[in-house]
Amino acid sequence: MKEWNVLISTYWGQEKKLLRLLSQHGEFKSSGFKDVLLGHVEDANLFLNKLEGMRQENPERINFLSRMIPLEQTFYFKLPDFMDNLKEAVSPYVEKIADRKFYVRVKRRGHKGEISSHEIEKEIAGFLVENLEKAGKQAHVSFSDPDVIIVVETIGNWAGVTSITKEMKEKYPLLKVK
Repeated sequence: MKEWNVLISTYWGQEKKLLRLLSQHGEFKSSGFKDVLLGHVEDANLFLNKLEGMRQENPERINFLSRMIPLEQTFYFKLPDFMDNLKEAVSPYVEKIADRKFYVRVKRRGHKGEISSHEIEKEIAGFLVENLEKAGKQAHVSFSDPDVIIVVETIGNWAGVTSITKEMKEKYPLLKVK
């Protein structure tokens, strides 16, 4: 499979059913973590539109799909280098959050006891704010009604990063950040 650019969670025990449905839209496989699929689609926006069309047309058809996160980049990491790799990966989002409300959400799968989602969220948010201040701009961390959410998903030694705007969440209900 090509490098993954989509992470999809399904409800308990629905992986095979979802793999069958998604196979016509891209290349998908189990992540090795229960009820989590990784996929590669040629155009993530087109894929989101197709899923949303299916949801509106016949919600029962995809009611076993819990959430979907399109990822703008993925990278392999070794634990000692994770934070440096992640800071490099989120650097392009500095401009995207300028003068906006945002927060960082990390969903960790693997490395239990070695990676703290909460600590990473705090450090990355601080890193982004610090870089904005150096550029003479600002942003505010806000968990209520954010304009942008910086999402980090880890699967073992792989991580995916994306940003999800308020507008995207309104347009695509399957984009759920927990």
